[in-house]
Order: sequence, then structure tokens, then C-alpha cells
Amino acid sequence: MRAVADRLGVTPMALYRHFKDKDALLARIPDTLLLDVMVATTRQQSAIVALRSIAYGLAEILKAHPWVTRLFEQPVLGPNMQVSAKYCIGLLVAEGCSPDQAFRWIRALIAQVVGEMLTSHGTFDGTGVDLLLTAIETELGD
Repeated sequence: MRAVADRLGVTPMALYRHFKDKDALLARIPDTLLLDVMVATTRQQSAIVALRSIAYGLAEILKAHPWVTRLFEQPVLGPNMQVSAKYCIGLLVAEGCSPDQAFRWIRALIAQVVGEMLTSHGTFDGTGVDLLLTAIETELGD
């Protein structure tokens, strides 16, 4: 906390007004990094395109900040994640999916990206994401 405070030019106590400890600070990082992904996602009109925006946006974040990948294993649901998820669920439901299935698909997509980044040591191959999106698109088309 002291190093972060020094880097920000504030006192450690200033950070403690916003975060109870280092773990609380680290828990907020994934959602903060997802701001641009949330903005890009909520501009999409198709569920598949919105999901692709989340997957590839998240992959870019994890490539740029590989140390943060582990924080996405069990992320704290923040406002950017909530907005993106609700938006995608709305698109998927409008295209004929149940809300429960929509949530499971979003979760599977994120797990695919995080798992790929963890097992590939920072490189990203979108094959798994593309296969999953094709399966979702097929399911929506039925």
C-alpha cells in the first residue's frame, strides 16, 4: 500500500479511506481495467458481436498486464462487469436465450479467455473463443 501511495503521490492513509487493505485494492483492479471493454461492448447491437468484444477486449487487457490474469480467476463483480454482463444478457435474451443460459455463456467465455491466458503464459489464441461463439450463434439460430 505504501508503494502504491508513493506512486500516486498520496499518503497510505488516503488509500485506506477507499480500500480496507491491499486485497481490497487488488480486487478492484479487474473491473477498473474493463472500463474500455464495457464501453465497446455496450455499443454493439448483436449478442455475438458484444460477446466477441468482451472476449477479445479481455484478452488484450491480459496481454498488456499479464500479472493481473490471476485476479480474473475469481473477480469481484464491479460496475463495469455488471453493465457489460447485463447488456449482453439483454441482447442474448432478445435473441431467444434464457437469462440463466445467457449468464452461463458469458461465464464460459470469460473462463475460456482467462484459462487460455493462464495456460499459454501470456499469448492468446482465439480458437477456443471462436469455437464457443460459433456454438452460441448456432444455438441462437435454432
